[in-house]
Amino acid sequence: MSIQWVLVSGFLYSEIALALLLSIPWISCKRWHRIFNSTIIGLIASYVNWIFVCFLSGLVVLFADSLREMYVYAGQDKKVDLTSAASPSAQEHILMKLFRAQRNFYITGISLFLLIVLRTMLIRVSRIARLEANYEAMQKQAVSAGTMNKTLLEENSALKKMTEGKEDLLEEVKKMEELKDQVKAAEKKAATSKADADAMRKQSENLTMEYDRLLTEHQTLQDLVTPSDKKDD
Repeated sequence: MSIQWVLVSGFLYSEIALALLLSIPWISCKRWHRIFNSTIIGLIASYVNWIFVCFLSGLVVLFADSLREMYVYAGQDKKVDLTSAASPSAQEHILMKLFRAQRNFYITGISLFLLIVLRTMLIRVSRIARLEANYEAMQKQAVSAGTMNKTLLEENSALKKMTEGKEDLLEEVKKMEELKDQVKAAEKKAATSKADADAMRKQSENLTMEYDRLLTEHQTLQDLVTPSDKKDD
């Protein structure tokens, strides 16, 4: 068995082992996602497309080579001259070559199939892990939103109660302001009435003084007129 087919068979065994590991039910997709996001795997994952293309190209070339060998050795054993002395060994050699070509065909075919299957499985596992992470994040957001909503409702009810109390206080304050305005208006009216009363009092005092002065002048004039009347008599 040449070295390239040894490598292909080793690659096939590693694919089978990885497929079995991915099929283990108690290893969750989240854990696989953490493994894939590790430092070493992360460096390899950045070149995973190139690695996949390289392995796919190599396996396709080997698969084509195994098909060629199968086509070359198929039916060659029947063309061997059975009358010659070397015909049995030649026939066995051709059958051995055909067997190796068929073995290589199956190895490369299964390796190609598992390579595509494993790539699909890894993509699906990564997507499922992302969906689970997003689902958990959405659940946490929903729980936090529900808690916040409940808190906001409680604060809203408390604010409504405080607002109702404040409305009563505002009404009382408005009544007090109206009473103050009424008191101020009454004080202004009282001050105006007092000023009017003072003016009327001063006016009456002036009238009284004027009246007294007129009485005094009248009396003086009367005194002046009375002696002249007496002399005429």
